[in-house]
Amino acid sequence: MVNQKGIQSKELKSFLNTKKRETKLIGALERYILAKPLDGRNHTVLHPSDLVKPEWCALAAYHALRGNYVEVRDKLTLRGASIFAEGNYIHTKWQTWISEMGNLYGLWVSNTDNLSVWGLSSDVNKGAEVFDYQEVPLHSKKHKIAGQSDGWVKGLGTDFLIEIKSIGPGTLRFEAPYLFAAADGDLEKAWKNVKSPFKTHQLQGQVYLHLCHLMVEEKIFESAPTEIVFIYELKSSQDYKEFVVQYNPEFTKDIFDKALDVSWAVDNNRPPMCSINPVAGCKRCAPFRGGQA
Repeated sequence: MVNQKGIQSKELKSFLNTKKRETKLIGALERYILAKPLDGRNHTVLHPSDLVKPEWCALAAYHALRGNYVEVRDKLTLRGASIFAEGNYIHTKWQTWISEMGNLYGLWVSNTDNLSVWGLSSDVNKGAEVFDYQEVPLHSKKHKIAGQSDGWVKGLGTDFLIEIKSIGPGTLRFEAPYLFAAADGDLEKAWKNVKSPFKTHQLQGQVYLHLCHLMVEEKIFESAPTEIVFIYELKSSQDYKEFVVQYNPEFTKDIFDKALDVSWAVDNNRPPMCSINPVAGCKRCAPFRGGQA
C-alpha cells in the first residue's frame, strides 16, 4: 500500500516519527528524503552492480526488463542519503584529479549545447567550452546489460579502468564481516587488513572489463583495457589503497550466462524460476509469484 505522499506503508511509521521531532530543518529534510524515489535507474536493462549480488533474482529481473518493475528496497533515510552523497563526492574528487592530469578517457557532455563526445580530458578540455564527465557507459545488447565504469585511464602504461570505492563500517560489515569481526569492530584495524578488493567489487570490475571486450567485438571500441585499478578510500580518515586486477573473462562467465538466460526468457516470453529459491521465491520476486505477467 502506498499513501498519497508516495511513501510505502512499511516506511510510514518512520515518516510520521520525523514529524514529531521538534527541529528547525532536519525533520523537514528527513521527510523530503523519505518521500523521494530511490533513484532514477533504468530498470529495462541489467545492471552489473545488481548482477554480482547474491540476492539478484532472475524472475524479478525478467519482469523488470518487461517494464514491470516493482520496488522492494527500503526507502533511503537522511543518514543513508548523506552516506551516498559522501561516496559521490569521493568519486568526483579522484576523477577530477585524473582529469586534470589529462589521462581521463570516456564520454563527456558539454554544458552549453549538450554535445557529447568521447575523448581524453587533455583533448576535450582545451577550449573555453566546459564538459562534464559522464564516465564510461558500457553495454551488451544480447545480454541486455548496461552500466558504467568510473573511468578509463590512458597514458599511464597500458590502458586500465578505474573503480572508486568509499569504505566505511557498513561496507566492511557487508562485504567483509570476517575482517570486521577479527578486528573486534575496530574500523582502523580492519582497514589495515584489507589486502585485496572485495569479491563483489572484483566481480563488478570484471563485468565492466568484459563489456569493454564485447564492445570491441561489436566494433564499438577499437581496443579494451586489460586491467582495472580499484581505489579504496576510508571515509573516516581519507586513507587510501590501490589494487590492480587483471582481466579474466572466466571470472564472470556465470554472470554473463545467467544474463543471457534472462535475455532469452524476455525475448521468448518465458518467465524463469527464482534464482534464489525456485520453490518459495524471494523478496524481490514475491510480487510476481501469483501468476502476474
